[in-house]
Amino acid sequence: MPHLPSISICGVVDFQKIDRSPFTHIISIWHPNPSLPTFQRQMHIGFPDANIHFATFDDTEVQEIGQAPVHNDVLLCLEFARSIPQGSHLLIHCMAGISRSTATAMAVISDFYGPGSELESAVSIQEIRPVANPNRLILEIADEILERNGALPSAADEVFGQSLGQMNKGWGR
Repeated sequence: MPHLPSISICGVVDFQKIDRSPFTHIISIWHPNPSLPTFQRQMHIGFPDANIHFATFDDTEVQEIGQAPVHNDVLLCLEFARSIPQGSHLLIHCMAGISRSTATAMAVISDFYGPGSELESAVSIQEIRPVANPNRLILEIADEILERNGALPSAADEVFGQSLGQMNKGWGR
């Protein structure tokens, strides 16, 4: 049976402020960018002992905008987290540590604890990362993969209120 690793969440902007040594595994989420190979090399240099899974998609909550996250992006993140051995420390980051990383972390926690844990997972994310506002598209995809019947996005709405996309990105739902 897989064990939930210790989870930390941050943005790239926080890398200068954190102790990088405890992280054994990383889910590294980036925007599509011509410099992506350089960023990936820098991650391996900055976290030389960590096992890193790279995911690349825009922070959008609308499938038709940019390179939105798709089923396989979310599935691969969940599968990576499931493969982490007991006693590990997982860092999940995106650019700001607010939307994509927190949604991914919420999905990972809920996956480990099983159906009915969605609200608890959202509260855990709020405790880990108080500025969190999980990306609802990632949560909708994870909800489908985990067969939660809308419980993941509903839990996020209850704990975090409106999504960032609804508040300030001008994306309709």
